[in-house]
Amino acid sequence: MTLQYKPDFTAAKTAWNHYWNKELYQGRPLVLGSSPRAGGYVMNWESDNPYSLRYYHAVHGLWAEQLRRIECMFESIVYEAEAIPFWSPDFGPDQCAAFLGGQLAFSEGSLETNWVHPVVEDWEQFDIHLDWNNPTLQSVQQYARKLAEHAHGRYLVGTCDFHSNGDTLSALRSPERLCMDFMDCPELVGRAMSQVRELYQPVYDAIYEASGSTSATGTIGWLPFWCEGKFATIQCDFICMISPAIFREYIMPALSEEAAFLDRCVYHLDGPGALRHLDQIVAIPDIDAIQWVPGAGQAPMHTWLDVLKRIQKAGKGLIIYGVGPDEVKLLHRELNPVGVVYEVGTQPKGVIEDLCKWLKSHT
Repeated sequence: MTLQYKPDFTAAKTAWNHYWNKELYQGRPLVLGSSPRAGGYVMNWESDNPYSLRYYHAVHGLWAEQLRRIECMFESIVYEAEAIPFWSPDFGPDQCAAFLGGQLAFSEGSLETNWVHPVVEDWEQFDIHLDWNNPTLQSVQQYARKLAEHAHGRYLVGTCDFHSNGDTLSALRSPERLCMDFMDCPELVGRAMSQVRELYQPVYDAIYEASGSTSATGTIGWLPFWCEGKFATIQCDFICMISPAIFREYIMPALSEEAAFLDRCVYHLDGPGALRHLDQIVAIPDIDAIQWVPGAGQAPMHTWLDVLKRIQKAGKGLIIYGVGPDEVKLLHRELNPVGVVYEVGTQPKGVIEDLCKWLKSHT
């Protein structure tokens, strides 16, 4: 299979296959990034940016405008090294809660993201089950099919940013009240978690099918790892609010189940409050790699060597984002190159090629 916006797609797939086998391809870690396309479209970042209003466009069915913006982006940049062009049919971080009856809401002052207002007043009276006629779920699948038609032979349709398990319950109930529920009615929370866990696989498969994904296309997600099988980023941002004991009893089984279902997965570890759970997360055998996110106001990524080395010592891969070539070189001197992916964003033409050569010569 070839892609218009990734002429070397076959080489990129080969590199990713070596990555999953814990092998260095071409003697270096993987690199994700882009550069301006010579003679390409010059984007107007106010009117053409596909990331601006992406959830608003998706939820309100403004798909033609979103597809126009996606094409503007792909016409303006070249995907370098192991980066692969894709777009996902996401409706917002709380879309899984919307599949269960929550209503996605926007603020006039913040149209870049959305949320659902809590709908659970009493877990005993709220039965979690999937209605395949749910309008949000139906619309996400419709959008995925529209993207698949637009993407065919040019780019890939990515998997969704699900925010499943505890994040879904948190959105349905509110984080504060869910925290209290672990103390006041733990058996009801346990029942709700068991019910919500049953939804992950069928929802994933439905969107996978609607996206036109196959072994030929492979899958890619909002953390842009690619594999031939089923890939997704798994997470539970809510864990920053709970103890290791609650994590172990309620959240860890859900994460283990999701990781076992997927052929490959990365865990999104968000913020210092989540670090108390790191040892339990890396103990989940089917998690392949970790994305550590220091969070707003924290020291930059390249200064967290203790956390990065701790993850590597547990046998997990790393995706390191928000770094430029200079930070990559600093980290490369400290980290085992096997299992590392550096995401360096858009760089001037030639910079990523030079970085790949440097990494190869210094590995």
